[in-house]
This record gives sequence, structure tokens and C-alpha cells, in this order.
Amino acid sequence: MNLKRVFIPLIFALTLLSLLSFTSFAAGTEVLNAAQIIKIGSNTLLAKGTLTESVISVGGSVTIAGEVINDVVSVGGSIILKPTARVHGNAVSIGGVVKRESGSKVAGNTTEVNMPQNLGIMVNTGAQMGPQVLFFATALASLLAFLGVLALGVIVSVLFPKRIGWTSVAIEHHPWQTLGWGLAWWALLLPMTLLMIVSVIGIPIVFILWLLYGLAVVLGYISVTQLIGKKLLVSFKRYNQPIATEVLWGVVLMALVNLIPVLGQLITAVICTMGLGAAWMSRLGEMG
Repeated sequence: MNLKRVFIPLIFALTLLSLLSFTSFAAGTEVLNAAQIIKIGSNTLLAKGTLTESVISVGGSVTIAGEVINDVVSVGGSIILKPTARVHGNAVSIGGVVKRESGSKVAGNTTEVNMPQNLGIMVNTGAQMGPQVLFFATALASLLAFLGVLALGVIVSVLFPKRIGWTSVAIEHHPWQTLGWGLAWWALLLPMTLLMIVSVIGIPIVFILWLLYGLAVVLGYISVTQLIGKKLLVSFKRYNQPIATEVLWGVVLMALVNLIPVLGQLITAVICTMGLGAAWMSRLGEMG
């Protein structure tokens, strides 16, 4: 499969589709009081007699007394449906409850995703146990994260050695170009995601976009560690080592560099950005 012929047309098609769908959506909603309501960190109220496309709230509760054409979603808050509420889609509360008063109507599903009841108790207990326990807990979490990255790197390098190789070649031969592509990914990912979400019709495509992004991040990071490990082993005159071995040493060295305050995190961010760009340039390691 030639990913070059798929990725570039796909990105342009996603962007064009989002723009067109957003334009047509905005042009056809003059009858709505609000095309879409999105609030972060505050409560939301849809008054009686008010019509909107959808309601999304993060960190606040939602009270519906009007009509919603699609879904009502609250993350970190509850949904209260007044007697005059009409929701033609779903009502979903993550971290809260959905309270339906008599007379309210929901055409779709009513879903509640409750947080564990003991979560707050666990957090408070941990805070009271003192900074020493917190230090050891942080160290243990860091160790487990390191071992997880190490295991992932070795597994991916064993299963997809050629993709790792092609991606690391792109970094080695075109460092500035890979950095530029990586920065472009960082700059365009969030605007494209928001554009597709607002355009409604592009919401299913967001999954594809983030899937490609996730694959590129994993492949890019492991390819970077492989190249670093290879350079390290060559400096000790150990040539032609297995890719898994090079990845292992690269992950260890990256972890040590990341321990340097501020500078270590900056170096890691730059290197990871280059890996992300290299994964794009090599079409996820299909070819150089």
C-alpha cells in the first residue's frame, strides 16, 4: 500500500470537507438560536423556547429547558432536563448524573459514567501521608512508565523493524525537514480537530486523524531512540546490532537526558518532534 498516495490526499480532503460542511452548516441554521453551545468551566442553561444544534459542557452542569437537535454532553457535571426539554439525540454525563424531570423527552440514550466513589478519599488520604510517600509514589510511577516505554519500543522494533529503519533514516538524513514537519503537525492538529468537531459532519473523521497522529508519535519516538542507541553503540565500536538492542539503549539514554531539569525536557521535546515529522515524511516508515 502506497501511503504517500493516501495520506496527503486524505489530509487535504479532510480539511476541505470540514470547511465545506462548516459553511453549509452555518448557512442552514438561521432558524436556530445558537448553532452549537460549547462551554468550559461554567454552567450552561438552555432556556425554554430556545433551539440549538448541540450542547457540550466541560467542568460545569447543563440545564435544558429548550430543544436540542442532536446530543447533550457534560464532562465533569450533571445534566438536568426540565419538563419542557426536548433532546432529539443522546444525553451523556461523564462524572455526573442525568436528571429527567416529568415531561422531558430524550429520543436517544441517556448515559451516566460515574467516577469511582472512593476516588476523592484516596486522593485525600495520599495527600495526608506526607511528601516522602508522595516522592516514592512518583518514583514508582516514573519507573513503571519507563518500563512500559521500554517494552513497547522493543515489541514494535521486533514486529516492524523496516518501518523503524526507514523512519530513523529520514531523521538522520533530513533532520531540519523532520523538525519542520513535526512542528507543522503540532500547529495544525488542534485547529483541524476543532474545525471538524464544530462542523459536526467531520466528527467521525477526527478519529482517523488522531489515529494517524498516535501511530506517528509512537513510530517516531521509537525510531528516534533506535537512532540514538545506534550512535551510542557505534561510539563503543559495536556495529550492526539488532534494532531491538539499539532501541533499548536509546530509551535508556533518553530517560537519563530527561532527568536534566528544564534542558532535558526541552531536548526531549525537540527530538520527539523530529520523530513525529520523520514518521510523516516516511509515510509511517513504509519507504524512505
